[in-house]
Amino acid sequence: MMQVCDRISNRHWSLKARAEELRRAGWSYNAIKAELSVAKSTVSLWCRHIQLTDAQYARLYSRRDSSIKGIKIIQKAFWNKRCEAFKEGVELGNTLQNDPIFIAGLMLYWAEGTKSIKAAVINSDPDIIKLAVKWFHKFFNRPIDSMSCSLNLHSGQNEDETKQYWSEITGIPLKNFGKTFIKPEGSGYKKNILYRGTAQIRQKGEGSYYLLVKVLGCISGFLYNVTGKTPNIEDWMKEFPYA
Repeated sequence: MMQVCDRISNRHWSLKARAEELRRAGWSYNAIKAELSVAKSTVSLWCRHIQLTDAQYARLYSRRDSSIKGIKIIQKAFWNKRCEAFKEGVELGNTLQNDPIFIAGLMLYWAEGTKSIKAAVINSDPDIIKLAVKWFHKFFNRPIDSMSCSLNLHSGQNEDETKQYWSEITGIPLKNFGKTFIKPEGSGYKKNILYRGTAQIRQKGEGSYYLLVKVLGCISGFLYNVTGKTPNIEDWMKEFPYA
């Protein structure tokens, strides 16, 4: 037992000595942590007594500033991509303002669709869900097999049969169905059981997030034509910060 403790103790002091050596050489705590596979708090405890030179501090801050600049460049690129998708949506909303199917789907989405994370519509009415699928497919060139579906069911409903029903309604393949949420008995849920449950269709895969931003642009374009309100992506980002 003593030999095991000695080995652990020796390893501890060996790591500590190496950490101190690296810190004196001007390494950051994060770099030492990665090199030695120890917790950052441990590195800090071992090395807090070591004072770096002004030149070493300057190098560390220079690297940090470069990292921050890199992050800001990436954030700017994502923001520009959002703005481009939003602009495309505004233009689409202007172009199709007299298309009754487009406007019907747009009003449906405005009322029932999600406004953050990904484009999705949830409802228990099969005609509404069918319209949403057709709308995404026709006006946003989204293949039906790129969509996914998940169900909310009451206890006692047949999950397999209900999935088959919604798959036939939407055309979404069964393999694209996510985990079903089963509302348990006696948990305070309403008792007026919806026999077919509630379906949520959502977009998945590459570009699904920017599709949401494009849809929000479509709504803004429609509002501009009706009310004269200037489309502004920042208004949506404030109200729905994850959009």
